Amino acid sequence: MAVPLYEHPVWESLPDQVMRPGGLILTERAFSFAELASGSRVLDLGCGLGATLRHLSADYGLAAFGVDVSSPLLGRADRDDKVAFVQARSEQLPLASESIGAVISECTLSLFEMESALREVVRVLKPGGWFIVSDLYVRNVDGIAALRQLPAGTSIGAAMAQEEIEAKIAACGLDIVTWQDCSEHLKAFPFCRLSTAAEVNPFDLVIAAGKAKLGYYVMVARKS
Repeated sequence: MAVPLYEHPVWESLPDQVMRPGGLILTERAFSFAELASGSRVLDLGCGLGATLRHLSADYGLAAFGVDVSSPLLGRADRDDKVAFVQARSEQLPLASESIGAVISECTLSLFEMESALREVVRVLKPGGWFIVSDLYVRNVDGIAALRQLPAGTSIGAAMAQEEIEAKIAACGLDIVTWQDCSEHLKAFPFCRLSTAAEVNPFDLVIAAGKAKLGYYVMVARKS
């Protein structure tokens, strides 16, 4: 890809600048499970333009902090004194241990070096802190091979089965509180934009997603 996937201008006209299925609706659903006092520190991994951070700051009174590897995205993010951004990798967070009340990863976890990112999540979370994830997953493991043939760098090509995701979460010391299938939100997602940004044939994308029975989930876990 000449332009990194999430920096592609094809996303610029999306409502609320949210580049994921379900948007802030699923953010609200996930946070209904987390017990966070006003002023709690929340970290968004792969925050992009910061739509979720602004929402959590304005509507929940949370101290919102975001990291992203993309300098162009962070440069275009709307900033105020209640939301902070820094360019960093989720596998190497510039934060003190046990300093964060909740970490969120919305349609980004499968793009990271997952084991390294999860170790960092556990490190920065306070005891009892929350890890909130929404992402794509595979409901037919026989179709994973077709996904892996897609160009690298998309959540679709990196999607895993539920059992594998849950095993990685448990292995890092987090207790899963809830897992919800939210695949109905894929119907409204503009896959035509994704295929353009990823420079992949849209028919190849649809066929691979169909073989894998691609789904979308919300998961909330807690550091014990």
